[in-house]
Amino acid sequence: LEPTTCKIDPQKQNPALSRDFVPMTKHTSTPAAYAAAVPPAGDRPNDITVFGCTGNAGRAVALHVIKSATIAQSAGAENVPPPLRVGLAGRNPDKVRTVLEGIRDELGLGPVKDGDVNIIVADASDPDSMLSMARSSRVVISCAGPYNRYGEAAIVSCIEGGAHYVDITGEVPWIERMISEHGETAEKSGVTLLPFSGYDCVPAELGMYLSGKALEQAATGEKGDDGIGVVSQVNLAIRNVGGGFPRGTLETILDSVEGKMPQRREGDQWFYPKEYRTAAKMALSPSSFILPKWSHHFGTYTAPNLMTTVNVPILCRSAPTFGFSEDITISDRSIVSGKPSLLNGLGLIPSQIFITALLFGGLAMALPPFRWFLRRRLKTYSYNGDPLARVIADAEAVSKRGRDVAVATARLSVPGDAGIYATGLFAAAVANALHEVTSTPATKGRTSLLPPAGFHPPVAALRGCRPGVLTENLGKLGAEVSIKLTTKNGESKAIDPATIGSSL
Repeated sequence: LEPTTCKIDPQKQNPALSRDFVPMTKHTSTPAAYAAAVPPAGDRPNDITVFGCTGNAGRAVALHVIKSATIAQSAGAENVPPPLRVGLAGRNPDKVRTVLEGIRDELGLGPVKDGDVNIIVADASDPDSMLSMARSSRVVISCAGPYNRYGEAAIVSCIEGGAHYVDITGEVPWIERMISEHGETAEKSGVTLLPFSGYDCVPAELGMYLSGKALEQAATGEKGDDGIGVVSQVNLAIRNVGGGFPRGTLETILDSVEGKMPQRREGDQWFYPKEYRTAAKMALSPSSFILPKWSHHFGTYTAPNLMTTVNVPILCRSAPTFGFSEDITISDRSIVSGKPSLLNGLGLIPSQIFITALLFGGLAMALPPFRWFLRRRLKTYSYNGDPLARVIADAEAVSKRGRDVAVATARLSVPGDAGIYATGLFAAAVANALHEVTSTPATKGRTSLLPPAGFHPPVAALRGCRPGVLTENLGKLGAEVSIKLTTKNGESKAIDPATIGSSL
């Protein structure tokens, strides 16, 4: 798909709805400002449309969007919001309908009825169909990947059609290119685009934000303790219980190995501020990434997190918005052992086995015959996800004054495997939050601010909107969020996520 220039009528932007979005820069020298998003104009028949719903991940996203619609309708009489109008979009309407029938059967909703869900025909190779889809929707979730091959059409159509955008990509170089080519137009049009709204990188970004902001509460009321609430280090640890490997992720890895991802060009914008390059390099260095690493928080050795190369750039882009210094140290790891014991070397043995398998896998990927064999197998490979699996993401923020002075921890526990089922839950929660804050006006006694226009990581964009908007939507779909602050007195207290910072 050739790059497309979207023509936006400046008269369509309502200046009364615009505000400056200024990231928190308490400890950083990289301020920035963005215009606010503009609520989609007109009476659009679809509140949330899932594009690419016939793929494995797309189906999981559609399932959770439809599930959230049923949850909203079954709420208490005093809190029933307007019914969420859902659209499912794809090239083949028969396949889309088959997906819809399967989802309704899985959720126990009975046969499909006319008007329950709108079926939309949209093809990434047909710009008119994509624009029609965008103009009929308030929020579009794009699930058609790999994104470096098929993703730009949805971005272009949403910007031109005035629909806000969510996706589940983990392709940082591609998003960097999209920002360079379409970021300015998106900001002028008042369209918010939230890539990385799946497993990459909601757990890591939300954990960093909640633990870091909880740590700042340790400084409340303290005198003479300069730096107690300043975050110097964020340690992330992900555990996946069950699950498998999504086909789209394997396709993206192969494209990356074969050099098919976008390469930086002169004039391209950097994905994150230059002040945070040292933090990123340290987190991605071989000694930090490959070798086993001891976790004080969990009392076990940890292994590399395969998503570190995705998570770290996103965290460095969000850090100045959260008010975290460019001197921050980021550690992003995986726990691959069960309970640490002497038999498994306190997690060292399974971590080393994982690292060895990872190295052999990397060597195999470097061989063209292996890649040919893998691509051939992927033509018939399918993994639909596992709702009985679980993703547990832990984050630990350490005070500048030291671990013994103050530590805050946040845990996000989500049902389902990381790549399919949990990703669907994350994307649906982000889309529901985005739809709410761009569709519901502020009322007396309730502040509802618009997110910034342009490209942003989801947590960074939604942190300044209605209190609890993201964690609340995650909770409705089965996620559990908890936060704990431990101070120098050894006292620990639980913190309500709705009281953190701008209250995600």
